[in-house]
Amino acid sequence: MSEHAPVIIAFCGKGGAGKTSICALAIKYLINYNKKILAIDADPAGGLSWALGVIPSKTLDDLRQDLVAALKNKDIAGNEELYAMAQYELLAGLVENKGFDFLSVGRPEAEGCFCSINAFLRNCIGKLISHYDFVCIDGEAGLEQVNRRVLETVTHLVIVSDTSKRSIAIAHNLLNMAQQRTQTMHCAVIINKVGDSSCEVSNLPVIGTLPVSETIARFDSTGTSLLKIADTDAYYTKLTGIIGDLLKQLVPDNV
Repeated sequence: MSEHAPVIIAFCGKGGAGKTSICALAIKYLINYNKKILAIDADPAGGLSWALGVIPSKTLDDLRQDLVAALKNKDIAGNEELYAMAQYELLAGLVENKGFDFLSVGRPEAEGCFCSINAFLRNCIGKLISHYDFVCIDGEAGLEQVNRRVLETVTHLVIVSDTSKRSIAIAHNLLNMAQQRTQTMHCAVIINKVGDSSCEVSNLPVIGTLPVSETIARFDSTGTSLLKIADTDAYYTKLTGIIGDLLKQLVPDNV
């Protein structure tokens, strides 16, 4: 078990800005430090599983549906049996890899109220993450789905934006919403895919900028895991400097 409370980093932003790639490469960076890492794909599109080269056999949504069915069919006598089933199935859905474990949230919820089940699962996930040093979450555009379906508390929110006006506007909105949430300890912005165009980033806590990566485009086109990107790749090298500086400022004992 980790001796420290885990650092929980959620990567959010407009679709297509590159948050999934940055999340995957941040995981690659952390693997080099021999830390216990849990990667959570909280985007229904499932992009992080592709970026990490992981194929989950069961998702959190599958577990949610199993719990609902067990309750409906009265296969579970009480909360103790429900908890035991949830813990067992959660561990069964965990994919163990070299350097990190992986959990997929899966597709959006079906119609109906899952508030009590979601709260129960968040509690189970909260106990699970105590075994890790870092939890990296590839979220949807905003933090709301992460808080509702995965974890109530995020220690670091990294907002990824490209240089488009819409993406920057979304980054501002995400930052404003996050700053109203006391459980978010630190917010930062990465401007990705910077080319010849410029953008207005005043009032955003930008911690770094990244260029367009031909390597990522090539890996994506062939379905190759981003973990196989060379350590000497220019894009990856610049990203490790950004992520490294961020974590050393906030958790100097961990990296």
